[in-house]
Amino acid sequence: MGRLPLPTGAYNIGRVSFSFEDQTRIEPLDPGRSARRIAVDVWYPAERGASGSRPARYLDVAAFERVIGAEGLKKQLGEASDRVAAGVATHATEDAPFASSLGLAPVLLFSPGGGMIRELYTAQMEELASHGYIVAAMTHSYDGFLSIFPDGSSIAYDSRRWPAIPSFEGVADLNQLEWHTDDILVVLNELTRLNAAPQAAAPFAGHLDLARVGAFGHSFGGVAAAHACQRDNRIRACLNEDGSVAMKPFYLDARGWGMDQPFLLLERPPNTAPLTDADLAQMHVTLERAKEVVARLNEDRDRALRSTGTGSYRVLLRRDDTTHMDFSDLRVLSAKDDEELEQRMHVLAAIRSYTLAFFDRYLRGAEAPLLDSAKTDPLIQAVMKFAPGKRPE
Repeated sequence: MGRLPLPTGAYNIGRVSFSFEDQTRIEPLDPGRSARRIAVDVWYPAERGASGSRPARYLDVAAFERVIGAEGLKKQLGEASDRVAAGVATHATEDAPFASSLGLAPVLLFSPGGGMIRELYTAQMEELASHGYIVAAMTHSYDGFLSIFPDGSSIAYDSRRWPAIPSFEGVADLNQLEWHTDDILVVLNELTRLNAAPQAAAPFAGHLDLARVGAFGHSFGGVAAAHACQRDNRIRACLNEDGSVAMKPFYLDARGWGMDQPFLLLERPPNTAPLTDADLAQMHVTLERAKEVVARLNEDRDRALRSTGTGSYRVLLRRDDTTHMDFSDLRVLSAKDDEELEQRMHVLAAIRSYTLAFFDRYLRGAEAPLLDSAKTDPLIQAVMKFAPGKRPE
């Protein structure tokens, strides 16, 4: 059986699943042109020893295989497929009562990477819930390789939702960015509605602190989470996990402004290996032109990080010790031996620690020494802080 890292917080963990609909958007990829649907899991601090509670399932393998087949699921999970098929134990229980010792809890919204599904980030969701956060993780319909809804229905990936791959110089068709950002804001709206509903509607009803909301995401989901912050000031802090388009973690608006909220970019640094002749031929550029573009892209990224009203951080993981997929559970679940498992657990622990520290500082006003030093973990190459920018008039 697969093993995820233990949560480090004091709270037990509950989980409940929802299907949220956005009646303002007709889904063009749905043959029936129905309203946009979003599959969401909400993780939350739970009461200990609740009677009748059952363990939360990691991933409904049978349901996935019915739709995309056993080989299709193996293709998506890669080297982690055997462990996931054998079963992965979570640290959560389904529909557990909310922790009675808590009144209101901060709320976090999570958007997965392109093509990914919410279930494959369970270790991050559990960690935050164990520290007293209510975390809503979504799968973006037609983008995640399969969305499974609580009623057993499903929506599979459709390549028509994915934009063209950005060019080397940063040109991108990001209509999808607005779709995913709308999903994040719909989830926030639905949580707001549930918070005012009777407790029977959701175990956490009445416990969401909607004055302390954060958003984060991995890869393209990190860019979408940042855009949600730009569009909605109900979100008070934003974190992007290794997500960028043309090296930018988000786009500046027409005035050259990023966002009012505090922001953290937690990423692996770009590859700085010298470009080969084959690389240059594939990109159809000269070496001089490539250097010019890379310099501009670096400046564009830093300009974005300097364009926030409360300041921002860029935390760099050591590139040689990490991969883009270390932010998900897949690397831990595909470890071949104990030594590899320990190393990958270490990487995921660092990711979870910086994510928690950032939201603790900006949603709880807590001390967060991790954000002030690069010397706490050998996996961290640098912690850079950018002062608040001046908002354009």
